[in-house]
Amino acid sequence: MAHYLPIISCFILAFSFYPLLNKIRKNRSVSGVSLLMMSFGVAQSLYFITYNVYFQRIYMVLPFIVTGVLSGLILYYFVRYNAARQQRLQLAGLLIVSVTPFLLLLSPSLDTATVLNWLTYVGLAMSSIRVMPQTYKTIKSGDISNLSVRYFSLQFVAGACGLGAELAMASPSVSHVLTFVMILLTNAAQLGCIQYYKSRPVMA
Repeated sequence: MAHYLPIISCFILAFSFYPLLNKIRKNRSVSGVSLLMMSFGVAQSLYFITYNVYFQRIYMVLPFIVTGVLSGLILYYFVRYNAARQQRLQLAGLLIVSVTPFLLLLSPSLDTATVLNWLTYVGLAMSSIRVMPQTYKTIKSGDISNLSVRYFSLQFVAGACGLGAELAMASPSVSHVLTFVMILLTNAAQLGCIQYYKSRPVMA
């Protein structure tokens, strides 16, 4: 199960991003999508990919690769369709700041395995708050034109698969377990927010 669930999660994640990417390409805009959510998606994925590669948890690498690549694709569309020069610089700065904790690996006085474990908790923090700016943006603007219920519902299912895979491992990672739990909670909150504005179109 620990091997099959991450693979299933990869397909679910790919399907979850498809309607969102399709809307963005159709509208030629990323209006309503939180760039902080996608930037943290890229950075968080890098932390967990590095950890899982180092500890040879190869199957658990796969979902984070899919999340990182597809989140990065949405950022590419932002640069292509919406971003002014200043916004591009802000995005680049945000991504650079997000991955600066990797510099701890350069310290000869710190054990690599310990640092990588710490970095997964940085990824946990990002995973915990990455959907919150999207939820705030949705509440503030009422703009759900580019948001997909399928995206957040399938992200929820993928999080459940990831949690099951982690718990099935011989030595589960606490940071991974907490990350998948936060994925379930934050995506459930965003789904509730979208459904609210769908049922109140006058306020959207």
